[in-house]
Amino acid sequence: MFERLKLSQRIFAAMFLVILFTSVSILLVTNYSFREQYQGFAENLLKNKEREVIAAIDYELDRYPEIANDDNIFLILENSILGIADVHKTDINVFDIRGNLFRSTEPNGYPKRVLPQQVLDSLSRNLEYLEVPVTVGKDKTVLATYRYITNFKGEPVAIINLPYKSDNSFFRDNMYSLLNRFAGVMLFVLIVGGILSWFMAKQITKKIDLIAAKIKQTDVVIHNKPIDYQRKDELRPLVDSYNEMLEKLNHQSNLLALTEREEAWREMAKQVAHEIKNPLTPMRMMIQNYVRKYDPNNPNAKEKLKDLSDTLVTQIDTMSAIAEAFSDFARMPIRKDEEIDAVATIETALEIFQENMVHFDSTVKEFKIHFDRIYLIRVITNLVKNAIQAVPNERKPEVHVILQKMKDQIVIRISDNGVGIPPNLGDKIFEPKFTTTTGGMGLGLAMVKKIVEDYNGVIRYQSEENRGTEFIIKIPYVKSSF
Repeated sequence: MFERLKLSQRIFAAMFLVILFTSVSILLVTNYSFREQYQGFAENLLKNKEREVIAAIDYELDRYPEIANDDNIFLILENSILGIADVHKTDINVFDIRGNLFRSTEPNGYPKRVLPQQVLDSLSRNLEYLEVPVTVGKDKTVLATYRYITNFKGEPVAIINLPYKSDNSFFRDNMYSLLNRFAGVMLFVLIVGGILSWFMAKQITKKIDLIAAKIKQTDVVIHNKPIDYQRKDELRPLVDSYNEMLEKLNHQSNLLALTEREEAWREMAKQVAHEIKNPLTPMRMMIQNYVRKYDPNNPNAKEKLKDLSDTLVTQIDTMSAIAEAFSDFARMPIRKDEEIDAVATIETALEIFQENMVHFDSTVKEFKIHFDRIYLIRVITNLVKNAIQAVPNERKPEVHVILQKMKDQIVIRISDNGVGIPPNLGDKIFEPKFTTTTGGMGLGLAMVKKIVEDYNGVIRYQSEENRGTEFIIKIPYVKSSF
């Protein structure tokens, strides 16, 4: 059960339980100490009375002309015991040395006619015996003391018993009053301590949450910033370990990025070489064939030369287009964000296409955003051009462009009725490579993906073979600040 709680809740519960345990412990110790002090007070009071009564009895023994013994002691005390009890305001019970009751000043008499053997044994060893408090009624307890009466020779002649009847109601009222005050203080301590415990638990876990959020944001391919933590507490080693790991990660990330860039450009170079080599090979064969069969006297020589020239110019234009496409991909224009109307910009981008092929719809008439106008035009034209090229010749192209304004996103949907994208290609279509079609260089989607990700957006597609494809772009909406 305890393990299911959050860390802050567990820290709070532990600290609160410590405060509660301390408060209860102090309450119990206070109650116990109060009772001990009250009992000690009663014992001291009883012993003082005992000393006073013994002194009064010794005085009576000294007044008697004969030596007191166990035979005449009762005669000596018979007339004086009531006076002594009245003067000292206490009851007195007198027993012979064998423990038999002789005289009692208690109104109802002493309940025990014969002393228990344990009292006699204790008196024989210690010459006195203190009986622990005995409860005799509601809020009533009796504390009794027993002691030998001795003559001037030190011989025991009788046993005297002084009972001390205490009214516990006074003790109880005082204790309840003290405990009520103490309980009020403890309640205040619990409330204040609980609030402080919760605050401290939140502060501790808040630091951990910040560190966890920073760790969660850690990425392999971006430069991560270390955590700035100045306090020298138990979390400092964790932060230092993370920053040390981050430094190594950033170093490895830089090496990985450099390796990936080099690999990408090597692959690009291979593709460029392969694409340029395709038209060069037929050009070389055509020139060699023309030289081998050239006959200046042939009346069709000029016409054949013109055909050769036209073919060479066409192949050269193809290579120029390839070079231009790769140049555009490798040298993207500098991003210049400005306030633009997304609706008007998309309409401008679609003007180069035939109206009967492309249909544009928007959920709003005007959509002001902070964006690079050229970038948005490139995204739309590349996706629409690919959509048109994906439609087979025997089918009329139907491309739909939809702009949607969400709560915090810009959503652009571009769908076609083309042949679709084979499932085995997956996200490979976004990689910069040549397409097998004659209508493009295979760089358009890679460029679109780069632009979308530059704005922290995502691009995905849904495709059904031989029925069409829909590309969906979602970009966080940044309202224009101009």
